[in-house]
Amino acid sequence: MAITASAACPIFSLSLLGRFVLTGPDGAVSLPNKKLAGLLAFLACMAPDPQSREKLSTLLWGSHLDAQAKQNLRQALFKLRQILGQDALRSDGELVSLNAMVIACDVRQFEELVQDGSRDALSAAADLYRGRLADDISVGEESWSEWVAGERERLSELALGAMVTLGGHELSEGRAEQALRTGQRANALNNLREDSHRLIMRALSATGRNAEALKYYRDVVALLKRELSTEPDLATRSLAAELRSNHPQNAAPAAGEVAPEASPPPALVMHGERPSLVVLPFSNMSGDPEQDYFADGVTADIITALSRFRALVVIARGTSFALRDKGMTSQQIAQQLGVQYVLSGQIRKAGNRIRVSAELTHSGSEAQVWSDRYDRPLTDIFDLQDDVSSSVAAVVDPAVRSAEIERARRKPPTNLSAYDLYLRALHHLWGGTREDITKAIDLLRQSLSLDEARSPTLAALAWGLVMASPLGAHTSPDATTEALSLARRAVEQDGTDAFAHAVYGFTLFGPAGDNDQGRIHAVEAVRLNPSSAFAWGTLGMIDSMAGDYENAVTCLHRSLVLSPYDSMLHLWMTGLTASCFALGRHEDGIAWARKSVQHNPGNGTGHRMLAANLVAAGRLEEARDITRRRDATQKTTIRDLRAMRFFKQNDALERYLSAQQVAGVAD
Repeated sequence: MAITASAACPIFSLSLLGRFVLTGPDGAVSLPNKKLAGLLAFLACMAPDPQSREKLSTLLWGSHLDAQAKQNLRQALFKLRQILGQDALRSDGELVSLNAMVIACDVRQFEELVQDGSRDALSAAADLYRGRLADDISVGEESWSEWVAGERERLSELALGAMVTLGGHELSEGRAEQALRTGQRANALNNLREDSHRLIMRALSATGRNAEALKYYRDVVALLKRELSTEPDLATRSLAAELRSNHPQNAAPAAGEVAPEASPPPALVMHGERPSLVVLPFSNMSGDPEQDYFADGVTADIITALSRFRALVVIARGTSFALRDKGMTSQQIAQQLGVQYVLSGQIRKAGNRIRVSAELTHSGSEAQVWSDRYDRPLTDIFDLQDDVSSSVAAVVDPAVRSAEIERARRKPPTNLSAYDLYLRALHHLWGGTREDITKAIDLLRQSLSLDEARSPTLAALAWGLVMASPLGAHTSPDATTEALSLARRAVEQDGTDAFAHAVYGFTLFGPAGDNDQGRIHAVEAVRLNPSSAFAWGTLGMIDSMAGDYENAVTCLHRSLVLSPYDSMLHLWMTGLTASCFALGRHEDGIAWARKSVQHNPGNGTGHRMLAANLVAAGRLEEARDITRRRDATQKTTIRDLRAMRFFKQNDALERYLSAQQVAGVAD
C-alpha cells in the first residue's frame, strides 16, 4: 500500500547540507546511484517551483543524445516514485516538482531560518549548516557542476552572513566568548571576509584580550596582502584604530598586579602553502589502562602514515604527545601550533572487538570536516593497529584536500598563486570528463608558469596528459613525450613523493610501453606510502594490463577500501572488471563495470568492459544494446581497441576483441 503524506508531518527528511542523507519512516533510505540522488537534491532545492523536463534531462544527462537523456529522466522519475510514493512528485505535462508535504529538506529550513533573522533562528541556521551542499554527490555533467557550484557558493555566503550577524547579537547581549566562537566558525567558511575578522577582533577585545585583538589585526593585514594584494577596508582599519585608542598596547600592569598568562593567539595559517595538521593522542575509553599503549600506538602510526602524504605538513609525534596533559583544548593546541586542521579520536574495547572513532575539524571554527568509525575484531594487535592507522590516514588526506580546493575556488581569479591554481586544477583533474581534464591541463600549465619546480604540479600535469586521450580530449602528438618528461622531473624533484612515482610508473607502463620500469616505480610508490589509494590503484591497473590479474584484484580492492569515496573509483573499478574478464569471473566483471559507469557515465572503457563481460556471460542482447548506446556518443572500432591495447597479454586481448565484435563493434 502506498504511503500518503500528512499535512502536518512530511514522511521523508532530506539532509543536503554536508553529506546526502535521506530518511524515511523506517530509517535511512539508500538510492541506487548518484544521479538519482542529484535529481532529488535539485528538485528539493527548487521546491515548490516546477522544473521543465528538458532542464532536468540536460542537468543530469546533458552529454547523452536527447532521446536517451529524456528516457533516463523518465526512468529516474519512475524510480523516485517507487521509493518515495506516488504523491512525492507532481507532474503537469512538461513540468515536474517535488511535493514539500512529503519530503522536508534542510536547505529550505536553513533559508527560512536565515530570513527570520532573530538570534535563535540564526543560531539554529548556523548549527544546521554542516557543510557544502550535497558534498558527497559527484555527477560528471557540466550543467550539474555549474548549478551545484553556484548553489554551494550562495548557501556558504548565507551561512557566513548568518554567523556574523549572530555574533553581533551575542556581543550586544554580553556573550563575548560565544561571539568569538561564532566569528571563528564564519572565518573557517571564508577567511577573506573582513566582517568575520572584525567580529573576532571585537569579541577578543570584549573578553579583555586587547593585545590579541591587535595582534589578530596585524595577521589580517598580512593575510589580505598575501592572498589579495590589498589592505583592510576602512571599517576594519577604523576598528583597529579604536582598539589602539581605548587599549594602548604598551599599557603595563598596575603595581603589584601580576599580568595574566596570555592565551595562545588565534593563528590564521601556518607559514607556507601546504595545509597543516596536528594529530592529538587518541583517548582510551575502554576503562582499561592497559589499552593506553594501543591508543598511543594508533596515534603514532597515523602521524607516520599522514607524514608520507607530501601535500600535508604534519606536526611531529613528540610535540603533539607533549601537549596531552597541558589542560588545553584542541582548539588552543591548534592555535598555539598555528595549524589549520586537528585530527582527534577515541578507542573503545568491548569483548573481542575494537571501535575507533576519528574526527577531523578545522581549527578556526571547530567545524567538522570529516568523521568516521572503524570496527575491527581484536585478533593480532599489530595488524589491527596498522589496518586502522592506514585506513584513517588514507581518508584524511583527500578530506583536507577537498577543503583546501574549496578555499582556493573562493579566491578572486585575479589573485591566484601557483598553489591556488594547482588546487583549482585538482577539482577538474579527478572529474573524469573531457571538459574537466582539458580545464585541469590549462590550470596546471598556468601554475607551472608561476612555479616550475613543484613536484605535485609536474606529476598532476603528466597525469592529465596521460588521461586526456582516453577521455576524448584533444592532445598534441607529443603529449606522451611531454608527460614522461614531466613525470620524470617530478620524481627528480622529490624522490620520496609517492604520487610522483605512481604517475611516472603508469606513464612508463601505459603510453611509453616500458613495462618493467613502470612497475618498479609503481611498487616504489606503494612502499613510500602504503596508505595512498592512488598508489595501490595505479599498481593494480598496471598488473591488470600486464596479466598479473590476481594481484591486480588484490591491489585494486585495497585502493577501494582505503578511499571508498574517491573520485578515481571508476578507473580502479574498470581495472577490476578487466581482471575479472581475463580470469573468467564474468558476473563479477559485470557488477564492477556497472559500478564503474555509474560513477562516471563518460567512462568509455568501462562501457566496453561491461559489453565484453556480458558477451562472455552469454547475455548478447544486453551487450549489443550497450554498444549501440555507446557508439551513439563515441564511435570506436576494433582497430581503435587493438591500438589501445588495454590487455598486453595476447590471449586476453584476442578474447576481449572477439567479445567486442560479437557485441557489435565494427572492424
